[in-house]
Amino acid sequence: MKQVTTGIKGLDGVLEGGFLRPSTVLIAGSAGTGKTTLVMQSIFNAAKNEEVCMYITALSEPIAMINNFMSRFSFYNISLLGKGNVKYVPIDIETIHKGSKAIIDEMERNIEIIKPDRIVIDPANVFAFGLDEESERQFYYDFFTSMKGWNSLVLLTGEFTAEALVESTLSYLVDGVIYISNEPFLDRSIRYLNVLKMRGLDFSGGRHSCKITKDGFVVFPRMPSAARTSVSKERLPTGIKGLDQMTGGGFKRGSAVLISGSSGTGKTTIGTQFIVEGLLKDEPGVIVSFEEDALQIRENSRAFGWNLEEYEKRNLLKIISPAESDVNELTLSLYETIEKINAKRLLFDGTGKLPRLMHRYIPFPEYISDIINNIKNKNVTAVYTNETSNLTGTTQITGTGISPTMDTVILLRYVEIKSEMRKAISVLKMRGSDHDKDIRELIINKKGAEIRLPFSEYSGLLSGSPMKTLSDAFVEAFRK
Repeated sequence: MKQVTTGIKGLDGVLEGGFLRPSTVLIAGSAGTGKTTLVMQSIFNAAKNEEVCMYITALSEPIAMINNFMSRFSFYNISLLGKGNVKYVPIDIETIHKGSKAIIDEMERNIEIIKPDRIVIDPANVFAFGLDEESERQFYYDFFTSMKGWNSLVLLTGEFTAEALVESTLSYLVDGVIYISNEPFLDRSIRYLNVLKMRGLDFSGGRHSCKITKDGFVVFPRMPSAARTSVSKERLPTGIKGLDQMTGGGFKRGSAVLISGSSGTGKTTIGTQFIVEGLLKDEPGVIVSFEEDALQIRENSRAFGWNLEEYEKRNLLKIISPAESDVNELTLSLYETIEKINAKRLLFDGTGKLPRLMHRYIPFPEYISDIINNIKNKNVTAVYTNETSNLTGTTQITGTGISPTMDTVILLRYVEIKSEMRKAISVLKMRGSDHDKDIRELIINKKGAEIRLPFSEYSGLLSGSPMKTLSDAFVEAFRK
């Protein structure tokens, strides 16, 4: 028994290596979920690696029609049919009407000639249509008894609802079952792939989001975080005048930093300035933004004299705007981008927008915690921003419960002083490090963010309505 690649991007990760050969795997789901695309992709990618593959169908579709449907995918190479690595074997209606023995004999006759490594039967349950329950069960028993002698990886497709699959004879005769579903979410549908069983293999259970692209079927495995093996003591300068002083020399490399504040307080500016500081030192960075698209980010940055396009052209910067992405697709894209450019800094702008994109199967605290910990494990220093609802007064730091997972938490607030709205910044915590406890003034000028002296003459700043300290009020009263 040998483990072989599935030929499906992301599925080998779910199965921790691929399918076993010989074995039988049922790819089940309702109409339109992508079952045929998945199995065709599997055999054509296997054929490119010199496997001999066989495609058996009872739908009697001419090869020209199959070519027409499949030619839009990059994996489909018609020359593999001519070369003989992929053999197309239709089972005609006359053979089906003769019954189970004739069907199995016809398959085995072709298998004996072709000697395939990988076989697709698409769809398998059509052969049992019209049979009563006992006859159907007997057909499948005979069918699978024959398969055991084929010494091949056999991929069967079947049209099933989740409820019908549980009761199907097929589901307990096969070695593996993969169920694909199409489920509505917001204004679109999301595909999910769920490995229900796979004899002899460890696999990652539960729903994994997936989609069909021009390259075929793609699975986005959930990426649970692993234990961290080391912690760096190195400090990274933020590039923001005054912030390095507040944080004892900058953020620790590989740490997670939360910047929380209401709209317009400077969260994105501080985060982008942190990325630019790295780019100036040839440290690659990634910006993930739920707030603005890439075009707007570039335009806003020009106002501060930051030419982000220059760094994108040099492959030092990647901007990801995930508005239409599934959250698991976003995670995989983020990790691949970090690896591709060897990123050292990350801005994740707009964590508060994420919960609205989360399907009910994905708990937000667990999802964001896995991202934070995986980014730490890659030794990437990440700034996460969160928008709070109150302009002034008391408020929660995030409202989503992510602040305990952060190493550093920075709070930005508006304060009203002498009928003027000003911005304040404070470092609430910095794990494993001392930090400035003062509440300082934050200004945004043409060069970006800058931190100035503390509001030492005022108290009650975090309430949004500061008052003169008792000593300053006393002095001021005697000046009048």
